[in-house]
Amino acid sequence: MKTSYTLADRILHWALAFSISFILLTVFLRLNWMEKNHVAEILINKLSAIDVTISKEQAIKIAKQIRKPMFDWHITIGYVATGAFVLRMLFHIKKKKAFDPKTSKEKFQAWVYRIFYVLLSITLITGLLIKFGPDFIHKTTEDIHKLTLYYIVPFLVLHFVGIILAELGSKKGIVSKMIGGDK
Repeated sequence: MKTSYTLADRILHWALAFSISFILLTVFLRLNWMEKNHVAEILINKLSAIDVTISKEQAIKIAKQIRKPMFDWHITIGYVATGAFVLRMLFHIKKKKAFDPKTSKEKFQAWVYRIFYVLLSITLITGLLIKFGPDFIHKTTEDIHKLTLYYIVPFLVLHFVGIILAELGSKKGIVSKMIGGDK
């Protein structure tokens, strides 16, 4: 089966790839180095060294403000990911791109991508509901949004393993085609 990637395929693929990567970076930072309690502890310790005392609650408020620009970028890039995702789905519907998996490997790939796109749509929809939805569903959608993070890393591992196997196997040049198109 010959694989061909149009300019639209490539732009939408890379827009999703970079936006998801950036969003993962903001999540990683928020859960680790920029975690509010961690930053608050640094603030308390450094300020006490110059004889300034603040409460843990005050330090957490400041910590949240320190990381707010990063979270604002998370939201903005979430809009980019949503736009790229919607366009990609519409583009594939318009192209009526049929993928009729024949082999077990192709069937596995097809199911991995179907599951990924369903979960990605849940992630994007819950992100939008957190921002624009009614208050009474905020906590539930936030919990679901946070849980959907856990499918991205396994998908990325499968995706990269698949790319390596394709390059080593019968689809040599697949990475070049996804970057530069068919030459």
